[in-house]
Amino acid sequence: MTLPDIPRLYTALAEVLAVLVYAQAAPPRAAKPVTYAATAGWAAVLGVFLQLTGSVPLAWWLPCMVAAIAWLYLYLWGTREMNLLEAGYSCARAFILAELAASVEWQLHCVLWPQQRATAPLSVLLLAAVYTAVYGFLYWLERRHAAPTRLTITAAATLMAVVMAVTAFAVSNLSFISDNGVTMSVMSIFYIRTLVDMAGVLILTVQHEQLREAALHSELTAMDNVLRRQYEQYRQSKENIRLINRRYHELKMQIAAIRAERDQAKQDAALAEMESGIRQYEAENKTGNPVLDTLLTAKTLYCQQHGINLTCVADGTLLHFLTTGEICTIVGTVLDNATESVLTEPDPEKRLIRAAIYAQNGFVMLRFENYCADPVELGPDGLPARSSHGGYDLKSVRAAAEAHGGTLTLHWENEWFTVRILLPQK
Repeated sequence: MTLPDIPRLYTALAEVLAVLVYAQAAPPRAAKPVTYAATAGWAAVLGVFLQLTGSVPLAWWLPCMVAAIAWLYLYLWGTREMNLLEAGYSCARAFILAELAASVEWQLHCVLWPQQRATAPLSVLLLAAVYTAVYGFLYWLERRHAAPTRLTITAAATLMAVVMAVTAFAVSNLSFISDNGVTMSVMSIFYIRTLVDMAGVLILTVQHEQLREAALHSELTAMDNVLRRQYEQYRQSKENIRLINRRYHELKMQIAAIRAERDQAKQDAALAEMESGIRQYEAENKTGNPVLDTLLTAKTLYCQQHGINLTCVADGTLLHFLTTGEICTIVGTVLDNATESVLTEPDPEKRLIRAAIYAQNGFVMLRFENYCADPVELGPDGLPARSSHGGYDLKSVRAAAEAHGGTLTLHWENEWFTVRILLPQK
């Protein structure tokens, strides 16, 4: 009995759609028009190649399949920001998904109307319905379970995906080889192929979910470390400020004692100036929020020690709805990133940081600016790709802002890097 082969153009379309589903995990290397043109050309070449090799002898069938898979791999690696391992991993997933989609569609075709040609309207309608359902679901699943950060694909993960894809492909096609002249029924062969391909897709999906959960756990651990670090800095700063304030009180007592013992005009003027300076320093960090006062005082002392000019105008009473940890995360992390950035500036006169917290149209605006001569490139997630402005740190800031219905926006212009955090006023 002659087995009806899946039309080669059906297979080409399945492979193109499968590659596009998994290519979304990485940004394109070139601009969109260039990427679209490259995709169209690549798909056309793949379709022509599969169509021309559809009737090759059995000895050439496997080399032609390898060549088609290599073409999928080259597309992923050449048009997407993927390294060799990532391209191999995505190619393996795309190939086995294409096998599943093509198998399911052709099996339904043979069940419903086996006499219809592949180009008949009913056949084309079935093709569109099945491919839309399969790839639409996988596209939705990939978008819904997108990794928070770019996954780190190891050689072991790629090897497992490739071995699984090759195994599923080999097992699903073994049924087409007769054993001692005994050939299974057509539909039994289709059932086996579909089930094996489905098992391969499920296994690779589970593997990908494990990689995604590992990446999520790593990110949460990094964010938790940021929170702990900021809170520990807050506690240490609070103790340091308490000691400083006690020292100021002692200085006041000493000033009073000196003034009582000596009554010279110049000494009085100097002592009055010292006392005025102390009072001015104490007033600089009274924002109305004790947690914010502690953070700003600690950051100010750090900036003074490292030749950084930090100016701040803040109404701390606006942050009463934030917890201690949230204030430490938002304010402390952004200022840490800003000081780390300006410390790379060789000119001390350009080590500038400006901070402001104020009400604006029913919102609380936290605005932080620092001088930054080099342009700051933002990644696909809207956060800086350069480590000097954070990474996981700013992700924790964004998470804290979004927890209160707020937003985090970043901007670089005219050698100034700006972080804006907008929170609904409560």
